[in-house]
Amino acid sequence: MQGEKQADEEEIPDTDGSQYEEYPGLLNTIISGYGEQLNTDEFLAEDWSAGEKDRFFAALCSHSALRPDLIAEVIGTKNVAQVCIYLSALEDAAKTCDAEPLRSKLDIAMEVSDQWLDAEEEQAEFLRDIKLALGENIGSQQQAISEPAPERADLEVDSVNMRRNALKNLSIDHLKVIDKILRNEKVLPEISSSPALEAEHEQTVALSPTERRRLQKRLHMRRKRAEISGTDVVTDAQRLQRGRKRKTARSSSRAPNHSGGDGPNSESEEGQRSEDGDRPKKRPRKRGFTREQKILETFTELGIDAAVCRDQELDLFHFQPLGQLIALYQEQSSTSEATITAISLDTVLLFRAVIANFVTQVIHRSIMLREQEILLKGRRNVWGRENDEIYPDTIESAVTMLGYPTTKAKACEHLYGEDDCSGDDGHTAEEIDVSVVEVGINEPNNSVNDDSPTSSEGSPLLSRLEMNLPLVRLPLHCSVPSESLMPLETDEESLDEELAEEEKLDQQDQALEKMHQDEMWAAHKLNTARLLQS
Repeated sequence: MQGEKQADEEEIPDTDGSQYEEYPGLLNTIISGYGEQLNTDEFLAEDWSAGEKDRFFAALCSHSALRPDLIAEVIGTKNVAQVCIYLSALEDAAKTCDAEPLRSKLDIAMEVSDQWLDAEEEQAEFLRDIKLALGENIGSQQQAISEPAPERADLEVDSVNMRRNALKNLSIDHLKVIDKILRNEKVLPEISSSPALEAEHEQTVALSPTERRRLQKRLHMRRKRAEISGTDVVTDAQRLQRGRKRKTARSSSRAPNHSGGDGPNSESEEGQRSEDGDRPKKRPRKRGFTREQKILETFTELGIDAAVCRDQELDLFHFQPLGQLIALYQEQSSTSEATITAISLDTVLLFRAVIANFVTQVIHRSIMLREQEILLKGRRNVWGRENDEIYPDTIESAVTMLGYPTTKAKACEHLYGEDDCSGDDGHTAEEIDVSVVEVGINEPNNSVNDDSPTSSEGSPLLSRLEMNLPLVRLPLHCSVPSESLMPLETDEESLDEELAEEEKLDQQDQALEKMHQDEMWAAHKLNTARLLQS
């Protein structure tokens, strides 16, 4: 019994009654706001580290200063009392700090004259010529040994201008050639270097008994047919193509013309028959280059390849359909005097910019719709799309938000203007919409009291107008008169002081701009003199 009493006495902690008596008094003092001020030196004795200050101000951007508990939770190493003391210290420092106007301390935006802009343009042209003269590849460096720098720079500039002129107006043949250049750039799959016999042996080993017997029968029949026809045996394990083999074109051997004249005998000799006696041989004609071949040769001479096309941003479209569209337009406008035979490079670049802008907007809206969908429906048990993929219906909704049609039929109707079709009674769709709006405005109670989803006339547009009312900008009625918005008494002296301060700052800014521009002119003259001496 004595041991149990001693254990109980050891478990009961020693409590100090004075500590409990101080706590209610301190709590009442904090709640009431009266009493002696707390000693903040004890709380501020420990300095705040840079990481703690960063977390404090980051939390202050997310949470209010009235919730120091949330700020302390974000910091992690400070309690609520320390956060409150730090907030009060910042407020006291902000009140006692004499902040001067920031405009006098900020750096000004330097403004230069037109003469300096012209000098910068000359410097830019000079640097461009130097860059073209030095070259960026080994070929230009080798050319530097044989040709002087100014001549080489002129040649490079001329070649660049010739490329731009060649790609300035793109005809149908130009579009086809660019398509071929971009298509031929694709790397073809490498051919396997393993011998054919080893591959056939591996295939034969991997065959089943049934397939092996079928292969033996196939080779046996090939051997029999080769013996009958007197040809070589094909030992390939693969199945051959059905049907007879095509005859190879025989070399045409012409008999020399001994007559040496151009009479009818020579013409008859030109029409001599082949050995098989099927058709008379025709004299091959030497034809010239087609338009596409001429354009391709011009591109090759100017160095226009796939890299140049990519630099000119011509790698987005397939230009052959665009050429077909130009040809179709030419057929429709063949009777007119002016026909379109080419498309400008600027127009193609404009198409690219429009498509890039459209795709960017669709992507942004698709991501936004998908995030909202996951946020609203992700916690439901019936939701089956747990991944973060974007589905076609989301993209279709994004395109609809932009106001574009989502099907080819609607797009064609939009292009040809078939959406404004006439109704049965001879009125257009716009007149019907106006009448519906007038009915909805004149009789607002009918749509509210009606239990059916449509109106008495059966038009489904009334329900849409009831759900999506038009935006009407109502007049602003303010009970406060306009004269009371401005103060009755104006302190003209303070306004004059502010105006004088602004003029003084403007004079200082102009002086700094003049000094800055003088320094730039001095450096420009010094660099020019050094270049002339060298």
